[in-house]
Amino acid sequence: MKQYEALLEDENDIFGGTPKSKLWDMLQTAHEDISKEIIDEIITSYACMEDIIKQTIGEEEINKYIKNYHLENEEKIEDVKKAFIWNLLEI
Repeated sequence: MKQYEALLEDENDIFGGTPKSKLWDMLQTAHEDISKEIIDEIITSYACMEDIIKQTIGEEEINKYIKNYHLENEEKIEDVKKAFIWNLLEI
């Protein structure tokens, strides 16, 4: 994905933009049912991931673990977010 980074980073370019900006554009202009389906998919994925983490490290440690992981892996998380959003746009 790194080889396409320059193409995806200009949010003001009508033909380009980031995956995140494209998701926001689509949610704002899409039919309400489609937007609800995408939001439901996000919530479902988040709930599953949170439950998996809770089972692994416990409920008390989850927020601390997530914050630390994000700080240590910011670049990787950005790539994962972009891939996640592109997958949502394929619904």
